[in-house]
Amino acid sequence: MSLHEPDYELDGFEPADDGHEQHRRDVGISSLKVLGEHRKDTDSYFVLLDEGATWGIPGSPQLRAVHISRDLSARTFEVDSKELPLYAMAQSYLIARGCPSDALSPPEGVHDPADEVTRALEARVRGDGDHFALLASYTADMRDPVETVVMLRSLDPQAGPEFRILLERFDWDSNTHILREGGFETYAAAVEWWEAWSDEEAPALPPPAPTARRSPVRSASATPVPQTSRRPHSR
Repeated sequence: MSLHEPDYELDGFEPADDGHEQHRRDVGISSLKVLGEHRKDTDSYFVLLDEGATWGIPGSPQLRAVHISRDLSARTFEVDSKELPLYAMAQSYLIARGCPSDALSPPEGVHDPADEVTRALEARVRGDGDHFALLASYTADMRDPVETVVMLRSLDPQAGPEFRILLERFDWDSNTHILREGGFETYAAAVEWWEAWSDEEAPALPPPAPTARRSPVRSASATPVPQTSRRPHSR
């Protein structure tokens, strides 16, 4: 598929501080290509594919969510970005920063859900991003189809199961993907499945029990900490 580089529309603007200038350099590399974008007068939102990630640290996330905010009076800009393993997680990150929830769908034929189960699960991931902490992810782009696994922990002590694993399989020939979810009562059980997946011997994901949507439970100690190791470390 042919993708274009992002245009952040920053001509005539200066960074609000040195940190944002560095962020602009980080998101200005030529390997970043647009999968989805939305623009407003003062804000621009992008989901980008890093085409160079496959030659970097094995398993690293290949997507980057980018939010550009512009102060039209001061002629300054701020850049906020994050590497994330799944498209729906990148959407969730940008929705939390003011992007309309329906504005970042990729063009048809670029990253299409293969079935209704995938559509429904991605909608939930977009809406519940602040309910879970990201513990680990790994993108196995040498497999066919490409597989990405993500381990999450619920931030709500009353919600169960506490640990979730998301598994995406992406087919380059059709540019479609499926997403499935498994639920685990313990970290050890989630790690056991993860290690079996790493050895290409993973059993089917155990379906999570239905969980009612609750108000987000925020905790400073539960800040998401992405990891890119093929096997998650023991706690």
